[in-house]
Amino acid sequence: MQEVGKTTVVAPDTEQSAVGHAITLSDPLRVEGIHRTGGFEGFAVSGTPADCAKIAIRSLMDKKPDVLVSGINRGANLGNNIIYSGTVSAATEGTMLGIPSVAISINSFNSDEFRGAKETAIKVVHYLINNTLPSGTLLNVNVPYCPPEEIKGIKVTRQGNQYFQDDFDQRKDPRGRTYYWMKGKIVDDDQELYYDSKAVCDGYVSITPIHFQMTNESYFTKLEEIFDGG
Repeated sequence: MQEVGKTTVVAPDTEQSAVGHAITLSDPLRVEGIHRTGGFEGFAVSGTPADCAKIAIRSLMDKKPDVLVSGINRGANLGNNIIYSGTVSAATEGTMLGIPSVAISINSFNSDEFRGAKETAIKVVHYLINNTLPSGTLLNVNVPYCPPEEIKGIKVTRQGNQYFQDDFDQRKDPRGRTYYWMKGKIVDDDQELYYDSKAVCDGYVSITPIHFQMTNESYFTKLEEIFDGG
């Protein structure tokens, strides 16, 4: 991102996978400044991704950023799984605070191959600097796990229905007490339709415009007829 402009990194100081849009209310937030040669400036925060977005914009930066980039996250954020995503939630928080925001993830939990995601992030940031998103809208970007020269292109997609089908292992600790360990697998119900997960599986970058306004407008009038005035 330093190729685009002055960049300030604000990130959790511990792993925060699947924390969703949680924020810290009952504990203090500890912040440690980090500086590296080459102009790197950052902060490690003892909170969630949404905490990081909040405290960066409200307290740590001298002025509001032009763009908020959340990521690059190891592991895709596709379909219904975006509800769990701390990466998407940090971008959502930025949008709520009036900052053009993008969440970007790579479709691998172990890869150090970030070149394609980096190139994509730069393209999207340039777009956000020069264009205005609709109010309340952010971009969710997912990049296939491959070298950048193997990425087939970019597809603008709708959010699909991919979800995590969870299960729980029941175990005993050394003192005989029962505990549970979550396991499961990702299930994709969108095989017949070209949604976000399909695009990434086919080797394309997926860009999905999403928003945090959750009202079901198509059902609103019907429900209003039943309950309003009752």
